[in-house]
Amino acid sequence: MNNELNTGSLETLTTGKCLLVDARIVKNGKVSLHFAEVINTGSQPSQDEDQIDLLAHSMRYDESFSGGAQRRWLTTTVQAATEDYGIDFTDMNTDWYDGPKGRQMDLNILNPFNIVQNRYVKVSIQETIVPSKWQADHIETTCKTRGKGGDPITYKGDYIWRNTIAVGVPSIDSPVKHVLLESDPVGVKLVEQEQVELTTESMVGELESNDIGL
Repeated sequence: MNNELNTGSLETLTTGKCLLVDARIVKNGKVSLHFAEVINTGSQPSQDEDQIDLLAHSMRYDESFSGGAQRRWLTTTVQAATEDYGIDFTDMNTDWYDGPKGRQMDLNILNPFNIVQNRYVKVSIQETIVPSKWQADHIETTCKTRGKGGDPITYKGDYIWRNTIAVGVPSIDSPVKHVLLESDPVGVKLVEQEQVELTTESMVGELESNDIGL
């Protein structure tokens, strides 16, 4: 299975289809791959044994690593990205250009395929009441709200954060498991944020601090 450039776009993306939008060079010479998917969360599968989180796989050459459309930015090494998607992400590729946020390469690959894992890439929603350090420092702009600029949506009185992960599934039509928290009725009092205990910041938290779910 080959990943073909310019086979899709954000403007024509339909529900259930994933798009590898572009790639950007980020800190420490790594590559950030930008995925987007229009997700219908009306139903979700009861089993998830056929899907895997691709973050750890993509960071396998990084010794310091442990452990509208929804977006996911997957940060990885140049070597891993090149192997996984069959695209030359080295400096030798003349498709790199200087964009508004640094070195960038437009891809627009519909239904991206991870060659090494033999899996299609999809975006999975992971809602939680435990924020990353960055989210905790920017609660008002990162928590889930009732529309843009609306009141916070809560779960048992706690703020909700909607995060995403990139997962690999066997086929384009394979169901993806999402973690969706049941919202409180309007008017439920928020729990004091001081009661939320944050875990020690890890590299995963640092990577996800640059992620924006739209």
